Amino acid sequence: MSFRKRNADQQPKLPSGSKLSAYNGQLLVSTGVPSLDDILGGGLPVGTVLLIKEDRATTYAQLLLKYFVAQGIASKQHCALVSKDEDPMEMARQLMWLASSDADMDDDDENVKTKSSADNDRMKIAWRYAHLKKFDTTVKQAPPSPAPSATPSTGDASKDAKEQPAPYCSMFDLTKRIPETVLQEASVTMIDPSIDTGGNGDGDDDNDVDEYHDLLKRLRKVVLDGQFSSAVPVPPGTTRQALRIAIHSLASPSWQSKTPHDLCKFFQTLRGLLRFSFGAAVVTLPAYLYDEMPNYVRRVEHLVDAVLEIESFAGSPKHNDQPYTQTYHGFFHVHKLPVLNSLLPPSTKLSVLSGGGANDLAFKLRRKRFAIETFHLPPEGGVTTRRTEPPAATQAAPSSSTSHQQQQKQQQQQQQQQHAKPKSGSFQKRVPGLGCGSLPGRPDPLEF
Repeated sequence: MSFRKRNADQQPKLPSGSKLSAYNGQLLVSTGVPSLDDILGGGLPVGTVLLIKEDRATTYAQLLLKYFVAQGIASKQHCALVSKDEDPMEMARQLMWLASSDADMDDDDENVKTKSSADNDRMKIAWRYAHLKKFDTTVKQAPPSPAPSATPSTGDASKDAKEQPAPYCSMFDLTKRIPETVLQEASVTMIDPSIDTGGNGDGDDDNDVDEYHDLLKRLRKVVLDGQFSSAVPVPPGTTRQALRIAIHSLASPSWQSKTPHDLCKFFQTLRGLLRFSFGAAVVTLPAYLYDEMPNYVRRVEHLVDAVLEIESFAGSPKHNDQPYTQTYHGFFHVHKLPVLNSLLPPSTKLSVLSGGGANDLAFKLRRKRFAIETFHLPPEGGVTTRRTEPPAATQAAPSSSTSHQQQQKQQQQQQQQQHAKPKSGSFQKRVPGLGCGSLPGRPDPLEF
């Protein structure tokens, strides 16, 4: 029996901006947020649908959706942006862009580094723990990758730019916006369901329009025309590309449907379409509009692969007066994780934040980036102050006369208790008529 050496050139190449999972070998794409990739077990698996429940008072879910699209453009992948409440083109113009250098690091990170170094210099106790690994509450950001230049280049520079692999997860700066030239060269499909819905031509009645079914037709066309379907064979040597589908605020009041089951049919068909394609979808859903029908949202959760929920502290009276609102901006709930080619989600073995199924997560929105961290209560009395003396008495001291009388009464009670207690080892005189065998109302048989 002979063995043939494996040739790396004959092996199929991975799509740009993707990698294989170390847990189950599943193809992964990044969400653009390193901490969210860690929670999902390294990234979002290709062929899955991620559902993000929107918050009532904030737009943090939309921010995560923009991270997902911006990472797709930076990784040179095809993106399909769907929105009916807002203009998709305007949302694309408001995307964040890459951080060019370490100077774009958040100011909070620099303060944390200086404080930690100063604390280490002043620390004089617990010296035996100095060589232990520091507990990380979040995932470290990757070093900034060079932004792709929009100016045309010739010669060897253009060849090197083509051969350079696309980044998997980049570091973005929220204060920067994507350049117009990069957006024009990017492969992005804008879909507005309110424009050219159905394409019937003779249907003027809006009640006959099923926007969910029309959106599925458009997404299926994008999958087939872009050769993203794994069921359709491609010529040998063709490099596959990954598809990212971002749907903003699905099932909002702007969407029209014929029956209440159209949303469930949409998710069921979308997941079946992505199972046989090199694509992943992120959908935001205003679940707070369906508080009166919790079973309806729960049914939708069963039809997707991963479910996340953002609970902001803004507008919540029970969180306004809490001390942790100064550090965090809300809770980050993980209801469901993608499980493909395995019995357990990869995050149980690979995740730092939610390893072992922990769900004590919170998020903070800094000036330049969005981060998910492990939730910790702040120390009592604040971060900088430490209680070294007992608190001062708030009540006034009693008068000297009343305190003297109370002391005398306490001394008298103690003396009475001492006289009443028998001394150990002393002879006690037995009361006549009561012996060791006496019973109440009967003579003692042992009395002589």
